[in-house]
Amino acid sequence: MPLSALTGQTKRAYLFWLVATLAFAAYYGVLAVHQAFESPYVIQDDARQHIFWMQRYVDASLFPDDLIADYFQGVAPLGYRLLYKTATLVGLQPAFLGKILPPILAFITIFYCYQVSLTLFAIPFAAFISSVSFNQSLWHSSELASATPRAFLYPLFLAFLYYLLLNRNRVCLAVIALEALFYPHVALISLGILTVRLVRWRDRKLSFSKKSADYWSLGASLLLAGGIILFTRSSFDFGEVVTRSEALRMPEFQADGRSAFFTPGLQFWLYGRSGILHDRCFTPATLVAGALLPVLLWLPANQSYKRVVSSKVGLLLQVLLVSFGLYALSHLLLFELHLPNRYTSHTLRVVIALASGMGWLILLDNFLRVGRAISSFLSTKISSVRFAKFTSFAAQGASICVLALFLGGVALYPTLFFEQFPKVSYDNLSPGKPIYDYLLGQPKDAKIASLSNEASNIPTFAARTVLVSPEHALPYHKGYYSQIQQRISDLISAQYTTEPEVLLQTVERYGIDYWLVDKNAFQTAYVAENKWLMQFQPAAAEAVQTLEAGEQTILERSLSACNVIETENWLLLERSCIQQFVNAF
Repeated sequence: MPLSALTGQTKRAYLFWLVATLAFAAYYGVLAVHQAFESPYVIQDDARQHIFWMQRYVDASLFPDDLIADYFQGVAPLGYRLLYKTATLVGLQPAFLGKILPPILAFITIFYCYQVSLTLFAIPFAAFISSVSFNQSLWHSSELASATPRAFLYPLFLAFLYYLLLNRNRVCLAVIALEALFYPHVALISLGILTVRLVRWRDRKLSFSKKSADYWSLGASLLLAGGIILFTRSSFDFGEVVTRSEALRMPEFQADGRSAFFTPGLQFWLYGRSGILHDRCFTPATLVAGALLPVLLWLPANQSYKRVVSSKVGLLLQVLLVSFGLYALSHLLLFELHLPNRYTSHTLRVVIALASGMGWLILLDNFLRVGRAISSFLSTKISSVRFAKFTSFAAQGASICVLALFLGGVALYPTLFFEQFPKVSYDNLSPGKPIYDYLLGQPKDAKIASLSNEASNIPTFAARTVLVSPEHALPYHKGYYSQIQQRISDLISAQYTTEPEVLLQTVERYGIDYWLVDKNAFQTAYVAENKWLMQFQPAAAEAVQTLEAGEQTILERSLSACNVIETENWLLLERSCIQQFVNAF
């Protein structure tokens, strides 16, 4: 039957399905690159936080005395910084590298996914299904496409699992070091797995590994990874991490806040920054078969498949045990280990994807088995040689059709059922081009004040300093965020004041060179319905009160006189004109 041919365990089958797996990885990567280079002003959403400051590697005079650039450079892992810095030395711009890196990382990820799946389940066809499904899952979320530190967690973690399965301790040590250099959260998971593997459960008794190599491997990994993490953190000087009690009082961490964490009900434990599940844990839907695998292997009809399941499959349970342990610890130490979902959402996706190929193989085999049983039953009931041959031929033809549809469905699922694939939060921000072009021509130490969402894009495309922006207003480190809070409150007060002195003092205090204003900024709803701005009280409430009273603010009065660039959505005002206007008021 066709299924037996597909599920062969020969070297030829291994190579065939590996090539097919990597071909789809390349295909999806090309689709992503096409999106990324659709316009010079396309950027992945999270990349606006983590890549813009790297323009300093190209021109050290950019972003001088810039709080936001200093902060995001400070939180960037050491390996991540070194990679982008090295790339600039050979002529690659950070933004360009950020667009070509994701397909490369995806290719490496899928290669290791195939190898791990094959090691656990020994069937190349199942490894193919797991890898293609996981590939689609990667391009349905922002982690890999962002080219930020999170993009490195999947290739590194799957590489760690593969070499761990092969007992390649030295290679595992090197991979853990890379994890600590690029994404320390996943290094903690790997260290936890090495620790858990020291414990054995045999004959209903707990015992410990008697191999000294296991202890040496864990000890060396702890020293190396711990040293890297501590060295990286020692150079970070933006104050202590916000505590749980402090976060509970901050609107930024509430359900509607900029960094929503304390969501209501079960959502707190299931989804989002505080939950265990990724919001796309079962996207594509083909991954559901991974969650069904334990049940499928338990059913009597599928007992024969247990022979191909490696005894090493217990590693998946160890991954889950460590992930949930770190998830619980992260909640207890909130926010010292950053966000709890960083320890479960990614590993759950990996485990489910690895199991999905075997799950689909069993389901497919059962489906074809039912078809063969029906064909055999009809042949015995109708004593006709021609009919027997016909039913046999029809059964084989139907099997081939089912297999073809299945393989086509696995491969083409995202392009058939989703309006956009890859769906990775690439944004085309070309409407801001006139603003970017103008600011690029201004001095490199120019500072732009704005309460507009467009302020999030200026550092990336205009390489100029902004005082605040929604994208960069992360509330986790008190030394950083207290300054951001003060700046935002001051800008709200200055933009909506009717007192000339308040506006003038703010311009001079922060050295503001330009003020970017949304054209609808002086409508009451602009502030009252803006969840981000309404976090900053009492400044936001006072601004709403001024607008509701119909009073014209000083900055609004200066719009026609002081704008140097006007687009469909924005006005850019110049400092000297604002000062002259206020002084003459």
